Amino acid sequence: MKEPPALGADWSKLPADILGTIQGELEFPDLFRSAAICPSWRAAARSLRRHGLYSRPQTPCLLYSTAAAGARAAELYSLADRTTYTIPLPDPPIAERSVVGSSHGWLVTADARSELHLLNPATGEQLALPPVATVEQVSPVLDDAGDLQRYDLSFYDAKLPRKENQPPQPYAADRLRLRRVLYLKVVLSCDPSRGDCILMMIHNPYRQLSFARVGSSKWHWITTSFWVSQYSDGIYHDGAFYAMNLLGGIHRYTIEGSCATRDIVLKDTLPYMAYSMYIARTTSGDFLQIRRITTDTSEDSLETRTSDLEVFKVDLEDQQTVDVDTMGDDSLFIGHNYSCCVSTKDYPGLRPNHVYFTDDDEYSLMDDQDYRRDVGVYSLESKSTTEIVTPEPWLSRPIPVWITPSFTKINK
Repeated sequence: MKEPPALGADWSKLPADILGTIQGELEFPDLFRSAAICPSWRAAARSLRRHGLYSRPQTPCLLYSTAAAGARAAELYSLADRTTYTIPLPDPPIAERSVVGSSHGWLVTADARSELHLLNPATGEQLALPPVATVEQVSPVLDDAGDLQRYDLSFYDAKLPRKENQPPQPYAADRLRLRRVLYLKVVLSCDPSRGDCILMMIHNPYRQLSFARVGSSKWHWITTSFWVSQYSDGIYHDGAFYAMNLLGGIHRYTIEGSCATRDIVLKDTLPYMAYSMYIARTTSGDFLQIRRITTDTSEDSLETRTSDLEVFKVDLEDQQTVDVDTMGDDSLFIGHNYSCCVSTKDYPGLRPNHVYFTDDDEYSLMDDQDYRRDVGVYSLESKSTTEIVTPEPWLSRPIPVWITPSFTKINK
């Protein structure tokens, strides 16, 4: 007589500590799926997130808004499992904001009054940043009752004697125009939930730099002249910010209190200004200079498309850049996000030797018209571009942006 087949293991009775260890190693799509298996698994997943124990590094995702999601939610497209997730977000509505940065799982957004906020879409946490009125070239103008009437934006740099190239430009406090002109990109030194966090902002006029600490009350202007500044991108590494200017030079800024010390680590490498330039570090530690070439899609439109991407390794010793034919197993992410390389060995859902890009064209962002956004994946080998999602579902504002979700909550 045959023995009856052994019953399968009852996974619902897995010890909580073992279950938590297993779930803690899952990417968030798999964590969410595991939570649907049974009540005990759901409780374990909630406990991980509630107590801030779920800190597994995630594969980058594309965050964007859609008409279907509404004004107070965003869509998160996971490159790990090619699935879209809808996430509710706190006010002000995401549809009324501009996105000017994405670092360490946090968005930097500007509301209708041009005030900046840090927003973590994964946890729903939000922090106010120093007022726009504390930016050096922005002056609040009050009416007779003492209420804010408008902002004036002045056009000067640190060259003395001070000379303004044009009269200050007025911007109504409740209009969107100031934020589109002023803010270009903001990068963070670290995840704000993990401690002291500094923000570096590239802003107009003249693509200058200002910095602030999370929780502080003002932006500190880094006083540079027109020809020294004109920055295009920045990253944080080994205790300092590295900013790349439009001529390909790299400057290191060390922040101490309210002061910044500048060191030139790479001299200017280009004889012309390249407005779509990025700085990143490979997973092996090399600095990269990335040049993005775009073409207009029509004669009467500012709408552009990425037609080519050139990647160069920075040789700091010889003060030059070297053309890179391949990034090996690395993938590169550029746009309004923190420019970074990610190893496809650690994140198999990504394509090696590819550049994932989103739209960050300065002039189309300033314009009031809505444009089809420039989003895609570029192969350095075939020099061809493919779409992320077909047909593209996102609205043109706020612009789509790469974000690496972080479920770590702020320890209050």
